[in-house]
Amino acid sequence: MLHDHGHPIPSPNQEILLKACLLKGEQAISAFRQWIDKVDFEKDVESGSFRLLPLLYHNLSHHDMSHELLPRLRGIYRNSWSKNHILFYKAGKIIQFLESSGVHTLVMKGIPLSVLTYKNYAIRPMADVDILIPYSKARSTIELLISENWNLHDPQYLEHSLKYGRSATFSNAENTELDLHWHPIFEAHGNITEDDFWDHSVPFSFSGGMTRSFCATDQLFHTIVHGLRYNPEPPVRWVADAFTLIHDSDNPIDWERLLLQTNKFKVQLQVKAALSYLAEVFKANVPVQVQNDLVQLKSTFANRLVYKHAMSFGDQVPLTLWQKLFSVYAGFLRQTSKTGFWGQHIEFSRYLRFRTKGKPHFRILIYYMLLLFQAKIVRNKTY
Repeated sequence: MLHDHGHPIPSPNQEILLKACLLKGEQAISAFRQWIDKVDFEKDVESGSFRLLPLLYHNLSHHDMSHELLPRLRGIYRNSWSKNHILFYKAGKIIQFLESSGVHTLVMKGIPLSVLTYKNYAIRPMADVDILIPYSKARSTIELLISENWNLHDPQYLEHSLKYGRSATFSNAENTELDLHWHPIFEAHGNITEDDFWDHSVPFSFSGGMTRSFCATDQLFHTIVHGLRYNPEPPVRWVADAFTLIHDSDNPIDWERLLLQTNKFKVQLQVKAALSYLAEVFKANVPVQVQNDLVQLKSTFANRLVYKHAMSFGDQVPLTLWQKLFSVYAGFLRQTSKTGFWGQHIEFSRYLRFRTKGKPHFRILIYYMLLLFQAKIVRNKTY
């Protein structure tokens, strides 16, 4: 069976490429030569693998080797360095604006990973800026950005996002894309307090802006939970991010806190799968006791269903009736704090009422009938 490029667990070729990016010495060189033998560089390097090429060049450049592909990799590396510097400059301006407007900020994902973990501006290509703000400031910050001519994407979903979601996406006249978050992950929505993640955050300065970032432990936690989801844009970069975080001696992981976060936000299956994979395939320094503790953590039926949805469908747009219903139900379970069958399903009925508020029920019925009809056509074509 062919491996789906959108799956968060790397395909065999992606796995070899990651080893060439992350391992040292002869292991890295051997993995690189094996990868080159297996792929056509002009045709087979899909977007998820392409985003790893600056890291590949950086790692290979520390080894005494030559290959005809290295000059091209150097060009990709330099292009990433240039684009990231422009993005960092734009992000610094956004940070300065928000902080001067009384909005505390925490920069997520690529920018702090580049500066604090990889310690290199070129290694991790990125296309947008991810900023976390306090939940209590979400609505007023959205209004502030709109007043400054930032364009809110999909405004029709704003009320749903504020009540049940985690973020909103903006862009401006300079084509800068900003993901404004008020929760770091969907799973935090029903369980988080105002201080969670902020209480262990660290000061972070870049491009003239003073902000904060996750501590290394929360960065690893976020990398795993965010990364282990099916995505049309191959999400295998989470492996490189997590591996590098685990091996960053300047910012050691607090494994006890990682386990506490895992239990609190009900993502035992994601964290267990990720750390087991990293330890088994890449020999990551995950303490054996941590792996044993993860095995002991209990997961409910709801946790298992959410994990199955994340790995099977994740962030792709549902096309069939089944996918749509599964996504709605899993999306609710992913962010609710309710436990127990009856408590969850009473809350689920309220969730559905909110989603359909103000919408004619006849149109909703027609919508799902069309999805069902579409699924039947696809099934007939398949068989």
